[in-house]
Amino acid sequence: MFVIQVTPLIRGTQLESLSYFSSTEYSIGSFLEVPIRGKNQRAIVTEVRPVSTTKTALKAATFSLRKLPHQADPVVLPETIRKTAEALSAQYPASIGALLFALLPPDVRTGSQPYPRTSLVKHDEETTPQLLTARIDDRYVAYQGFIRSTFAHRGSIMIVVPTAVEVDNAVKQLSQGIEDRLIIFSPHQTKKQRESAYLKLTDVATAKLIITTPSHAYLERADLIAIIIEQAASAHYVARQRPYLDHKEALITYAKISGRSILLGDTVPRTEDEVQRRNETFLTYGEEVKRIAFTAPLIIITQRDKPKPEAPFQLFSKELLVSVERALEARGHVFFYAARRGLAPVVACIDCGYIFRCPDSNTPFSLIRTVKNGAEERWFVSSTSGRRVRAADVCGHCGSWRLRERGIGIQQVYDEWRQIMPGSDVTIIDNITAPTTKQAAKLVREFYAKRSGVLIGTQIALPFISAGVDVSAIISLDAARTIPTWRADESLFRLLMKLRECTAREVIVQTRTETDTLLIHATRGAIERFYDDEIALRKMLQYPPFCTFILLTWLGTSTSVLELEKPILSALTGYEVQYYNSPNSTKEKAQRHGLIRISPNGQTGHAPLLAKLRSLPPYVKIEINPERIV
Repeated sequence: MFVIQVTPLIRGTQLESLSYFSSTEYSIGSFLEVPIRGKNQRAIVTEVRPVSTTKTALKAATFSLRKLPHQADPVVLPETIRKTAEALSAQYPASIGALLFALLPPDVRTGSQPYPRTSLVKHDEETTPQLLTARIDDRYVAYQGFIRSTFAHRGSIMIVVPTAVEVDNAVKQLSQGIEDRLIIFSPHQTKKQRESAYLKLTDVATAKLIITTPSHAYLERADLIAIIIEQAASAHYVARQRPYLDHKEALITYAKISGRSILLGDTVPRTEDEVQRRNETFLTYGEEVKRIAFTAPLIIITQRDKPKPEAPFQLFSKELLVSVERALEARGHVFFYAARRGLAPVVACIDCGYIFRCPDSNTPFSLIRTVKNGAEERWFVSSTSGRRVRAADVCGHCGSWRLRERGIGIQQVYDEWRQIMPGSDVTIIDNITAPTTKQAAKLVREFYAKRSGVLIGTQIALPFISAGVDVSAIISLDAARTIPTWRADESLFRLLMKLRECTAREVIVQTRTETDTLLIHATRGAIERFYDDEIALRKMLQYPPFCTFILLTWLGTSTSVLELEKPILSALTGYEVQYYNSPNSTKEKAQRHGLIRISPNGQTGHAPLLAKLRSLPPYVKIEINPERIV
């Protein structure tokens, strides 16, 4: 008889391990079905001990062990994956089981696909991450050379991209001539296509190129010797569910443990990665880049007109209109970037100053226009909570009819453009017209199929314009800069570089503020100078990578959040925690935060802190270096 210790594969579980009796000695890493609270759940074996060695502990126990049902020839999870989860447990306040759950593909977690059986091979490649800073076309040329070199050494290579849209782009760029060696894992695949991909993964007769999103990036293959993370700065690599794992960091850990080389590619890598490169913790792939040259120049237009009650300011400057008219006459395609959705991001009463807010999240409602059966309808929609209510006609506070829209939304951009050029063809892509990636892709295909036209889009449209446009424009740079994140400058610089990358003639930026150094660096493609300024600013403010943010969040009323805070205060006694309410909190709905900053010099105290964080109640959300801390 044996005592089998397992880690349950349950989302967000706090159960680190469970023990069972078994007459079978299962290998460590075996996938088993174990009874937990009346249900069979998938779990992984983490320890196996003969009963004879644990008699004393079993006699002293106040509970009896359940017998584990016999399971024939279970699949064994490779040691590299288990060790990756163990290493990540030193960085995240989550159990090993929760981390394994985040690493394994959804098909494996649900049991619809067994984890591929593979022989354990420890590679001996250079595991120090390499950083490739270049335009996307130059990166794919470099990837093609990297793939040929890897195939020459009879090794397989994996390219990880952030979204399903980028899977399609990578396949288009890299599949020519090696279609028979290609393995694709994409969220858009059918069940049959997914089964075919798993079958190809077991074929080790020839080296393969695997293109996948993070969901299937931890599928072991004996001859896999290199990993590429494309668009390594993308926020899509950070999971949106517990334990909020950053897959870029997880893949770096995975490559180090398995002895594989890893390459991080992007036009504008994260500032943290650039600091690692300058400190020689990361290597430079190719030549060090100080400036990036683009075909399209960046033109900054400072608008001086001021709004009046009878004549609001114009969204489109004369210079922008001339450029767009010229491009459309030449049968070109134009892209307008709008930072906010709907008609306006805020609606306020000009008599009492009341702002319409969502009662669930207390964030300002966006005003959205929809058309149903030919009739226009207006709605208040919260992007935070998803609440949707009919737009009010009068102020909910003073009853005034004098309501005003504040800010620039994508529908407002559309309305004004249609007034200026009613004959031009216009396509809108936001989360209203394209709630799914398939619908967005369809709209983009229709846009490019036309001889000319204008595409107006928010952030979600950016991955779809890789085919290129003739002219692109940011309608309001000031609106694009109002995103409340400590990465604001980096995100804006990356947006400007992205537009220059996919535009053939010119990129126009409209602003009502004076040109600053960030815009100057963007016009020159001076990426090194941008990093110099950004690193100096972060060092002064003690932002990552010069510290690690651990953000705690919990919800309640204005009084209950303080009661809910007491267990946190007790658990984190002795640690410096900054407690504060979200700016959108009200008496009825309050969001409370606790921010912990860990300096690189204080990493020795990191492990005890993680242990205390794991003991916090489940209503506390814990994130490491989140995009927003307010």
